[in-house]
Amino acid sequence: MLEKDFIKLCETALSDLLDMIENKDKNSKLDVEYSDGILEIVVVATKQTYIINRNSGNQKIWYSSPLTGADYFSFDGQSQKWLDEKGIELTNKLFSELNTLI
Repeated sequence: MLEKDFIKLCETALSDLLDMIENKDKNSKLDVEYSDGILEIVVVATKQTYIINRNSGNQKIWYSSPLTGADYFSFDGQSQKWLDEKGIELTNKLFSELNTLI
């Protein structure tokens, strides 16, 4: 995939995650910032931090979790989703973990 296409897909995915988090975080339990391809999510009460960002070198989204450690997600053109090597979708993994922390 061309780098510009990869960056566009990442920007869309990370912006969508930001919007979903902000919409679901009605009680402000999370501090969320997004800038230049890096999404940082901090659980306010515990300071546990997620970093999710694009990795242009291998064209994957890198995911760092205080619960499960590091993971990579590749874009699957057929399903139009970001999947890890086990087939778990990025959004599902993130929200499953966040639900256990907040």
